[in-house]
Amino acid sequence: MNSVAIIGAGPAGLQTAMRLKQEGFESIVLEEHERIGMPENCAGLISKNGIDDLKVDLQGCLQNKVRGARIFSPNGTELKITSKDTVAYVVDRKRFDLELMQKARNMNIHIATNTKLIDVRNQTLFVQAGGRGELKKAETVVGADGVNSTVRHLMGLKTNKDNFVHTIQAICTGEFDENYVQLHLGDFAKGFFAWVIPITDKKARIGLGNVLGENITQNYKEFLSKKFPGVRPYGASSSLIPYGLPLQNVQKNNMMLVGDAAFQTKATSGGGIVFGMKAGNVAAETIANTLKKSGKLSDYEKNLSGLHKELRIHWKIRKYVNSLSNEKIDSLFEKLKAKGIEEFLREEGNMDEPSKFIGKLAKKPSYWFMAKTLMGIARS
Repeated sequence: MNSVAIIGAGPAGLQTAMRLKQEGFESIVLEEHERIGMPENCAGLISKNGIDDLKVDLQGCLQNKVRGARIFSPNGTELKITSKDTVAYVVDRKRFDLELMQKARNMNIHIATNTKLIDVRNQTLFVQAGGRGELKKAETVVGADGVNSTVRHLMGLKTNKDNFVHTIQAICTGEFDENYVQLHLGDFAKGFFAWVIPITDKKARIGLGNVLGENITQNYKEFLSKKFPGVRPYGASSSLIPYGLPLQNVQKNNMMLVGDAAFQTKATSGGGIVFGMKAGNVAAETIANTLKKSGKLSDYEKNLSGLHKELRIHWKIRKYVNSLSNEKIDSLFEKLKAKGIEEFLREEGNMDEPSKFIGKLAKKPSYWFMAKTLMGIARS
């Protein structure tokens, strides 16, 4: 009998296991893939604030440091937010996961790869390990098993196609400004955006996301030919990301969800590493308190309230942008640029915690033309 079985050896699952170990409790991590960090679909951009909060050492996986973002409306109007200091890191996501795995194993946490969860009945887990059926026992099961979570399905939480964005990404060679991430809005990325994440001045990850139902391959080809005709893509990959509010009822009986499985991802950007790992800490502390008899598993949702508040604001921002036509987005960018939004975001912007600047924005007379929207977001 294991105290805790964690399904999925991504950042959220491994962070849960390591935090539990720090609390004095053992866990087993079950990963369906044979190799940690594969398949690699992440853009690999992580906020510096988030990494600092989590105290993660990026040695061995750091590829680049960026100082800002260039955001383009459909007609090409640019908002350029820059800082003299690093605001985000670009990492090799496969190496990032492998570094976390090695750290976990150094803490004597058992990680079983090539082991897929099939079912959970009370404290019995039915798994397929190396092609053979096995039974395992655990008091608590944590679903950190990603966007297509088996644990989420077993908990009876329903999703539909509107809850996901389809993404495509490739490594591209060309000429890039390694100091800036680029974001592009337009019909080629309906419901989401396209991105350029520089690895060096000669190499970048370029990708885009679409709501389901779009011809994403064709849209990607058109985006590259229009915006970056000189680049050469290779190693393209495609995946789904959660899209919407963080899920409710992410704890049921002896099961709980963390990370992408719980939709703990930023709807503005699709990023989920920082929030998934922070949710893993919350899950581990909730489980530890339950095992110490000073709390219960049902406290998990209450303990997530701070993280989920930020994620709700990210979704409000995404819904607002998606409600605008291309022409209205162009007009909004022009107005915001004229009113000094670039300087404001340079001073006040935060990639992970929009609550720290949305309220301040709503109080500035310059932005009262969108006061109703800002106050609605701030109150979320």
